[in-house]
Amino acid sequence: MKHRFSALFWPTLIELLFFMLMGTIDTLMLSNYSDYAVGSVGNSNTLIQMFAVLLLVVANGVAVLVSQYLGAKKENVAFRVIGNGMILNLLVGIILTSLLFTFSADLLRLVKTEEVLFEGSLSYLRVVGLSLFFVAISNVVTASLRSYGHAKYITYVVIVANILNIIGNAILINGYLGFPRLGVLGAAISTLIVRSLMVFVYLTIAYKVIGLRPKHIKFSLDTTKQVLRIGLPSALESWTYTVMQGIILSMINTLGAEYTTARTYINTILTYIYIFSLAFAAANAVMTGYYIGERDFNKAHRETLKTAFRSFIVVLGMTLIVNLLSGVILGLFTQNDVIIQTARRVLWIAIILEFSRSLNLVFIQALRSAGDTTFPLVMAIFSMLGVAVPMAYLLGLHLTFGLMGIYIAYAMDETIRGFMMYTRWQSRRWENKSKYIELTS
Repeated sequence: MKHRFSALFWPTLIELLFFMLMGTIDTLMLSNYSDYAVGSVGNSNTLIQMFAVLLLVVANGVAVLVSQYLGAKKENVAFRVIGNGMILNLLVGIILTSLLFTFSADLLRLVKTEEVLFEGSLSYLRVVGLSLFFVAISNVVTASLRSYGHAKYITYVVIVANILNIIGNAILINGYLGFPRLGVLGAAISTLIVRSLMVFVYLTIAYKVIGLRPKHIKFSLDTTKQVLRIGLPSALESWTYTVMQGIILSMINTLGAEYTTARTYINTILTYIYIFSLAFAAANAVMTGYYIGERDFNKAHRETLKTAFRSFIVVLGMTLIVNLLSGVILGLFTQNDVIIQTARRVLWIAIILEFSRSLNLVFIQALRSAGDTTFPLVMAIFSMLGVAVPMAYLLGLHLTFGLMGIYIAYAMDETIRGFMMYTRWQSRRWENKSKYIELTS
């Protein structure tokens, strides 16, 4: 286990980097087409994420259980969890895809999408929404591969997927090689095709590398209960986050299309800081699961604190670099002065926002791996809906600080939750929570 953290961290970081790059390439290519096209994609992706996080109910439960069972040397039970998880998430994916496709126009009106963005948002939402069916299976398989320590294979897939997405975007957005010039719809079709191919590759890797076989794909009520007991609070927490984002997006949309577009550019840039926090948290979560399976609580506690400190140092450095180069970075996306100046001011808030988010992610993921999922959920509901949403309205709209006020509200939420998650981890109450996960044979 000595070098296991780095073996998990680096492939996860590269995987996330290239996965996020897929969205950035969409944004860059569409920014050459139209700033409003970028705003359309930003609106749609917020709604898609509100549905996609529900796929994490099963994936999070599978990741925790597989890590713990492998730590306890019970691989046969781990296979049972993976197979059951695939069936569950497939059903969830079918339901979510149907809902998103059917009610896409109503959802866009709900978040007060401007008319100039509506048609682009609608076409992107409907097409990319279909990809949730494929994402459902991918989430379970990739969660399992990480728990087995095979994150490097996911990295290879994502790199190739990015190359294919660039080619698909170039052809379909701009109408090369005799294809029609589809703009936003072209970016959506390219994403759908690439995600459908990825799931088949992931299944092949799971078959060859960890030995997953069709016989393991069976439904078990007991295993389903275990998965949901861990995954449901985690996903409800993520759902609360996306509901908050949806409510605040409707506030931003009332400021005007330029501010909606500025938000998309800001979030695209911050994504590249966020992925470092996420990679630290994901790698540590797998390690924590192993340690819990081995019942080595002291090591789980100590290593998580080390990871939180590393994440803090890296994120702080990245945020400062982004702010110093913000003019150059934003110039790659747009020449609109209002968007550039708005985004540059907001990015200074990101120093507090991303530092707090890094601590939040590391400790929340560690608590989940230990089976302590209810406390993060309660804090999420209190802080996101009780602090972030009302403060975003007060600062952003009522006191007219605009986008700056809204991002101050985001930072307040992350800071409160980061402190509370650290306090929870230090209390070590999660040690008792982990014992409810029965390590059966």
